[in-house]
Amino acid sequence: MNPIIGVVVCGSDSGRQFVTHSYIQALESAGAVCVLIPCTEDDSHFPCYYGICDGFLFCGGDDISPRLFGEDLLTERGQTDMHMDCFHLGFMKYALSTSLPIFAICRGMQVLNLAYGGTIYQDISLRNGVSQNHMQHSASRGDVCHRVACTKNSLLYNLCGSFLETNSFHHQCVKTIGKGLSVSAVTADGIVEALEDSSRSFLVGLQWHPECMYASSPPMRELFSKFVDRARYAKNISLPVQF
Repeated sequence: MNPIIGVVVCGSDSGRQFVTHSYIQALESAGAVCVLIPCTEDDSHFPCYYGICDGFLFCGGDDISPRLFGEDLLTERGQTDMHMDCFHLGFMKYALSTSLPIFAICRGMQVLNLAYGGTIYQDISLRNGVSQNHMQHSASRGDVCHRVACTKNSLLYNLCGSFLETNSFHHQCVKTIGKGLSVSAVTADGIVEALEDSSRSFLVGLQWHPECMYASSPPMRELFSKFVDRARYAKNISLPVQF
């Protein structure tokens, strides 16, 4: 049977919750069946999604409120939604309490880092030193923007090799790494582009958008295929664990 992936909503607009179609396309092309997980205030529903799903994908979206990592607002850039932030962080912590594979993309990777106790920069300009422009403006979201270097012996390195050409659509970025996570890719300016937890069957966070590059990039297809394959057998291998 095809594994069922719970796709956590990207955000909301005018009273509507949404998921960008490219995530669904990439997952279905990799052999998954998608279930959309809506923002809810009732966390007692969370175990129902464990019963249904074989893995979870956390999408990109708006900025994360700095209040979630103990800071006041320091920048005029971006848009936040505290209700959505609290839901995403709460559901991420629940997902981490299970043994199911997790794929976290862009904002999703930042939520993942917060769930592990890490922090993020509200804006790349607040870093020390010179930073590249990580918010590209291109005709296609599948166009590449920069190169990332992958860390040896990481899942990303083993699947994709030493370097990847990726797109980039973010101005917030990882600051301190959450305990239990390891960095598996960086750009030339030192910004963290991928995080992993090697103790799990599949837990990968990417700062770029592989779903937008699925059609043009074999490494991006390989990442989705590995995620879906690990989800296919996740519940046959182990039981939920405490996080």
